[in-house]
Amino acid sequence: MPKIYMISDLASVTGLSRHTLNFYLKLGLIKESGRTESNYRFFDQAVVDRLHDIIRLRQAGCSLKQVQALLEGKRP
Repeated sequence: MPKIYMISDLASVTGLSRHTLNFYLKLGLIKESGRTESNYRFFDQAVVDRLHDIIRLRQAGCSLKQVQALLEGKRP
């Protein structure tokens, strides 16, 4: 069974704050994988992998706009 993560789990696994994760959601850099019956967002391993890519790009000095373009396969 695939691992699912709640937003607090993502924060623990990536070291990013919940505020940052919610900001990335708002920008569309990440997307929720679904919702629980209680309407909580959950995420899968692909989102964790994408967040690790975002972290690496940010550490390399890319702006969020550049990160989004690179992840979407467009020229920044």
